[in-house]
Amino acid sequence: MFDAWFSSFERYSREAGVTADRRAAGTLWRWLLDGTYRIAGLLALDQQKNVVGFVHYRPFPHTLTGTEACSIDDLYVSESHRADGLLEELINSVCVVARKRGWTEVRWTDRDTDAAATGIYNGVAQRLPLATYRIPLT
Repeated sequence: MFDAWFSSFERYSREAGVTADRRAAGTLWRWLLDGTYRIAGLLALDQQKNVVGFVHYRPFPHTLTGTEACSIDDLYVSESHRADGLLEELINSVCVVARKRGWTEVRWTDRDTDAAATGIYNGVAQRLPLATYRIPLT
């Protein structure tokens, strides 16, 4: 199953402008399987059981409210399946998990470069007036 997931992860990374490292991806895969850092994931499969999308998510402490919330770290659907509603299904599936666990919200960031994805996000979530900034340390 790793190879099927990695193929999608590699495409996701490439679209994000990053070269996927198989060893680093193997670490993430182990984290997903053993629950390290409480990271979890869901796969989207086509009718032939090929991986055509995924979401990786985890809880985080929402310090302003003193609650636990959910962060979607990676969200991807292959280009050939983007019109199939899989993006919404993955987001909804994470929301179902979040509700069951008592998490107060689901958050994610995106590059705002995919108009179709942004349209979907605007239809299922409230856009916050916050920017995400990053200081790379390596």
